[in-house]
Parts: sequence; structure tokens; C-alpha cells
Amino acid sequence: MSSGTWSDKVSALTLLVQESPLHTMKPLENLLGLAGKRNRTQALMALGALKDLLGAGVLLPADRKLRAFSKQPGLLAAFQGVDASWTSDERLPPSLERIHLIVWAYEDWLKKTYFELLKILENWCNDEVEFARTRAVTFVYELLRDKPEQEENLLRLLVNKIGDTDKKIASRASHLLLQLQNSHPSMKAVIVNAVESEVLLRPGQSAHAKYYAIITLNQTILQSAKPEVANKLLDIYFSLFVTILNRSAKNKRTKDKPTSKFLTQEEAFDSASKKRKRGGPVIADADKSEQELEEKIIAQILTGINRAFPYSKQDTAT
Repeated sequence: MSSGTWSDKVSALTLLVQESPLHTMKPLENLLGLAGKRNRTQALMALGALKDLLGAGVLLPADRKLRAFSKQPGLLAAFQGVDASWTSDERLPPSLERIHLIVWAYEDWLKKTYFELLKILENWCNDEVEFARTRAVTFVYELLRDKPEQEENLLRLLVNKIGDTDKKIASRASHLLLQLQNSHPSMKAVIVNAVESEVLLRPGQSAHAKYYAIITLNQTILQSAKPEVANKLLDIYFSLFVTILNRSAKNKRTKDKPTSKFLTQEEAFDSASKKRKRGGPVIADADKSEQELEEKIIAQILTGINRAFPYSKQDTAT
């Protein structure tokens, strides 16, 4: 491991882990350490290897999440009844063998190690270089698609990238969320709730983030057999629509508030000077851009309403 290219080292560590995961904890820790390096190319290579091992690989169970050692059903069942008062200086209960304890201890370690990987992924998702962020977002999606482990945190990471300042990454995150819905149709309601709570309802989110959030929601493929998702989407759209209308009405009242028509020469000079310092045209352009984005948001909300309404079961009785 001390010689050879970086690619050779990553490949060698990956092969060691694949041969016998239970006996090669150290190589997996080494890969994790490499993924946290500041050299982007090298770190992303190690991160990709970890993604392959933990996502498409066999290290994680495909049908359940990893369990902590103390939460293993076999362990809890073994110390019931007459063995409830077992102490460490006694023989193991008849239903337990050392191999059980070894495997459960490894699963507990792997669960903690996987969480450390998520911390590293989160750092790369917020890297200043677009390429690194794009690769990290793709890794998050692939782990989320392949295995259920840490799906809540992975989904949160992916949803938060809808608000990325780079439009390409925001669009990429939106696309991957829709791909996730195709891979796991039963997750549609979970994804819709995550987009609402992490983006639309979170204070301080930009209009840009909300725009991509609504685009994601209104492209959700709906089914007549599951109207609850369409109902939830309509609730979100109408709530957003009312919020925008109330804000527009408030802004209009502020603009229409009467002011004195007459200024002294000194007041007029001060007002003009302040406008120059603030950069009047720039502020006007910003206001115009914000207004255009709001109009786009309204258009996307209306599109979402038109798409969701035929699949919903709303009480239209008056």
C-alpha cells in the first residue's frame, strides 16, 4: 500500500474489503480517511469506491437498515426469562454463540462508519467547486436509491441541494429526486414532505430554491389509485399561492402609502445623493428580477394545480 498510484491504492483497498468485509475493517477505515482528503480528485475517487461497496455492493443489507448492537432482536431474545439476570462471568445463553456477537459487533461498527461517511459526503456537497458538488450529489442519490440505510439523512442532503446557488446543481438535484420517485414509487409522499419541510417551509430559503422545489413537485408522476399524494400537493400549492398573494398585497399597500409631495431643496439633494450611493438602477434591476422569478413561481404553481387536481379526491361540495 506504500507504493503505486492513488488509483492502485484505492483499488487494492476495495478488493481487500470485498474479499472478507468482516476481517478487513481497517482497509474500509483507510478508504474513509482517503475520502476526507482535501485533494478533490483523490478524495472523490475514494468516495466513489466507498459508494460502490456500500451501495451496489453487499456490505449493507438490501431489505433493512443496520442495527446497533444493543438493538439486535437475537440479543434481546436471548436474555429473556431465566437468562434475564445473566452476568459477564457466566456462560453465554444456549441460543447465543460467539459468531453471533462478532457479526453484531461488526454491524454496529459498520453503522457508525456509514454515518461518518455521510458527514464527509455532506462536506463535499457544500464544496466550492461545482464538479465536486455534482459528484457528491450523485453519490448521495445512488446510495439512497440502492440501500435503506440512513435514508432520512441522505434524502435531506439531496433535497437541500435544490437550493444550491448554482442552477446546474439545483436542476440536477431536482432531476435525481424525480428519478428516485421512479425507482421507489412508494417514496413519493416521503419526498414531497421532505421538499415541503426542508425548502418551502424553512425560513430564509431563497425564491430560487422555492422555484426548483415547485418544479420538482409539479413533475411528480401521480396515480388515481393513490390520491393522497395529489391531495398533499394541492394543499402545498394553494398555501403557497395564498402566501404570495398576501405578500403582493402588502407590498402594494406599502408602495401606495401617501407621502409628502413637496421637498425642500436640501431634502431633494439628500434624496438624490442617497439614491446614487445605493445604486438606484441596480436596486431596480434586482427588484425586477425578483418580480420575474415570482411570476415564474406562480406559473409553476398553476401548472402543478392543473396536473394534480385530476388525480385528487377533493370535496367540492358547497
